[in-house]
Amino acid sequence: MDALEQHLSRQAEVSRDFFWNRLRWELVSDELGRDCRRVVDVGAGTGFLGDFLHRRRPEVEYWFVEPIESLQTGLTQRFGEEADRWERDFAGASHVTLMDVLEHQEDDRGFLAELTEKMDPGATLLLTVPAEPWLWSAWDAMLGHYRRYTKQSLRAATASLPLEIEEESYLFPELIPLGLLRRLRMRDGDAADPEGAEFPELPKALNEALYGLGKLTVRSRRLWPAGTSLYARLRHTG
Repeated sequence: MDALEQHLSRQAEVSRDFFWNRLRWELVSDELGRDCRRVVDVGAGTGFLGDFLHRRRPEVEYWFVEPIESLQTGLTQRFGEEADRWERDFAGASHVTLMDVLEHQEDDRGFLAELTEKMDPGATLLLTVPAEPWLWSAWDAMLGHYRRYTKQSLRAATASLPLEIEEESYLFPELIPLGLLRRLRMRDGDAADPEGAEFPELPKALNEALYGLGKLTVRSRRLWPAGTSLYARLRHTG
C-alpha cells in the first residue's frame, strides 16, 4: 500500500469529521444547486462525499470513479455497481467533482481532456487543488503530487479545452502559516515516511474552532489573494 492509498484508507477511520473535509463537502453541496439530480465524484477515495450527500442531499444520485482497486471495491459495495463509472461516460450527470485529484496527474491537461469527453455539454466541473508553489513541501511529494497551483497555472491546464472557468477562488488563507511551518519542519527525507502524510488528530474544540473560522473564509473566498487550496467551477461548453 503506497502513501496515498494508506492516507485515504486512514481517512475513513479518523478523518470523517476533520474540519477541512467538512468545509469542502459543504462547498460542493452548496454549488450543486437545487436542480442537481446526479453527480460523478472522480477520484472518490473512500466516498466521503457520497456519504455526505446521502445525509444532506438524498435526492442527488451519487456516481464515482476511483482507480485504486481496494477503494473501488469498497465503494461498489456501498453505492452499487451502477454507481461505478470507471470506463463509462457521465451521461445524465449535471455535475462532476474533482476534489484534490488533478495534482496527482503528471499530464493534468491530458487528464482534463479525457474527463471532458465523458461529460455532457453544459455540465459543471467542480474542482479543488493544492495552491501556491511556494508552499510545496515533502508532504506533497509523499502524497504523489506533481505540483501546487496558482490561478494562472490552472487556466493554462484548461486552455483550449471546452471548459469555461466561471469561478476561481483561493480557500483556507488562515492555514497558510501552518503550511509554511510544515514546509520548514518537513525535510526531503521525510517523504519516505508515509505516517507523515496523515492529518493530525485534533482536539474536538480546536477542530470545531477551525471549522467555524473556515466557514467564514470559504463564504468570503472571492476576496482572498492566496490560500492553501484553489477552488474552481467550470462549465462544459462543448
